[in-house]
Amino acid sequence: MTEHAVEDRIRLEPVEFAAPWAGTAPLTWGQRAIWSAIGRTRPGDWYFNFCRTLMLPRRYDLPQVLAAIRFVLERHESLRTRLVQSDGEPLQSVSATGVLEVEVVEVTAGDREAGARAAERHAARAFDYEREWPVRITVLTRDAVPTEVVLGFCHLAADYEGTGFLLRDLRAALAGRGAALPPAPRPSALALHQESAEGRRFAEAAAAHWERSYRRIPVSMFTEECYTPAEPRFQRLELRSTALAVAVPAVAARLAVSSSTVLLAAAGAVLRERTGHDTCALLAIAGNRVAPQTREIVSTMSLEALVVLGFEGVTGFEEAVRATGRAAMAGYRFGSYDERDRDAVVAAESARRGEPVHPYACVNDLRGARQGAGAQAAPEGVRPAELLDSTELLELAPLEQLSCRFCLHFADVDEALSIRLTADTGYLPLSGMAGFLGEMERLVVAAYDGDVPLPGLAAHVGADPR
Repeated sequence: MTEHAVEDRIRLEPVEFAAPWAGTAPLTWGQRAIWSAIGRTRPGDWYFNFCRTLMLPRRYDLPQVLAAIRFVLERHESLRTRLVQSDGEPLQSVSATGVLEVEVVEVTAGDREAGARAAERHAARAFDYEREWPVRITVLTRDAVPTEVVLGFCHLAADYEGTGFLLRDLRAALAGRGAALPPAPRPSALALHQESAEGRRFAEAAAAHWERSYRRIPVSMFTEECYTPAEPRFQRLELRSTALAVAVPAVAARLAVSSSTVLLAAAGAVLRERTGHDTCALLAIAGNRVAPQTREIVSTMSLEALVVLGFEGVTGFEEAVRATGRAAMAGYRFGSYDERDRDAVVAAESARRGEPVHPYACVNDLRGARQGAGAQAAPEGVRPAELLDSTELLELAPLEQLSCRFCLHFADVDEALSIRLTADTGYLPLSGMAGFLGEMERLVVAAYDGDVPLPGLAAHVGADPR
C-alpha cells in the first residue's frame, strides 16, 4: 500500500439495478473449475481476483458514469450472480434487482497512484461468494469530474477476456449507444446447455482426450520435495524484460507461430532441462470463446488445457517451438470440459499408477487477443541481447496456500514483457525461480539470432547477467 492510501476519502454512491430475469442454474464448467481452485487455495483465494481500468475523457459527469454502470449491471447477469448451496451442490443465483455501492474518490492534483490504490483494495480481499456482488467499482474524480473507473472482479463471475467486452459496453453506454447492443449471452443459459445431451456428448469426448493424455505424462513435473520451504511457502517473482518484448514477436514471426507458442516452448524447454522429463505437461489456461454463443460472454470461461510437450529427440529450440504449436492446438481443442469428468480421469490414472498423477505446473497468457501489444522494435542497430541490462526482477507478495507447485503468467507491462512465477519453494527455491526466469529470457533472446541447441541449454545461453 502506498503512503497516500490513508488520505483517500471514499464516499459510497448506491447504484440500483432492475433487470428482467432472475433464477438459479448449475455452475458452468468454467465456474465449477474456478470454485474448485478457490476451495484449494483458501484463505489465499484473493489470488484469483483481478482488476480492469477504464480511463474517461473529461466530458462525462458522475450521474452519467453511474448510469452507465447501472446499464452493464442490468445487461450482464454475471455481475448480479452469487453462489448458493443446494443439498451441498453449488449453484449460481441471479438476482433481478439490487443495489451496488460504488466508491467515489476525489483525487488531489498530482496524485497518480489513486487508481492503483483502488485496484489494490479490490484485489487484496477475497470475495464473500454468497453475500457480495462479484464486482467492486471505484470512480475517481478530479474537481468532481470523473476521470477513471476501476473495477475489481471475482473470478467466479468473469475472466480477463470477458471483462474486455464489459468495458466495451460501458463505453457504449457512456456514448449513448447501449440500447443498440444485441442481447448479451447469459451464463445461466450456457450452464443449462452444458448439462444437455449435446453438452454431455462434447464432455465425454473431452474426457477421452484427457484420459489418453494422462497416460503419457509424468507423475508430476516436480516430483521431489528437496528443499526447506520458505515462509510463506509460495513465493512470487516477476521478470520485466524489454529484451523479451523485442525478441518474442520477432521469433514468432520468423517461425510463423503465435508469441504464446514461443513462450510456452521456452517454458517447456527450461522445464525439460531442469527436471529431466522429455515429456513435459503444462496446464495452459484456455479462453474457450470459439462458439458464437460464447464469443462475447461476460463469465469465467477459462479452463485448463493439458498441453503435452514431447521433447524426446528434439535438439533445437525451433523444432521445440513447432512441436509446441501442434501440442497446444491438440490441448486447446479439448480445453472445455466438465471438471467432474476430469477429476474422474485423474483419480483412475492415479489408481492405475499407485500414486497421485498431476502436472502441478500451469501457464496463463493474460495478454489475450492483444498479445504482444506492448512489444516494441529494437532501436536501429540494437539486438535484444543488448537490452538485457534493463531487465527487472521483482519480488511480489507471497501466498500461504496454492493448489499448484509452479505457475507462470505472461503479460504486457508498458514496453516490457512480464513473466510472473509463483512456486512451491519446497520443490523450487527462490534462487531456482530466479534462475528459471533468467534462463527462459536468455533462451528466447538467443533465438532472435537463430536456432539454439537444447541439450545443455544453460551452457548455450550463458550465465545470468543479473
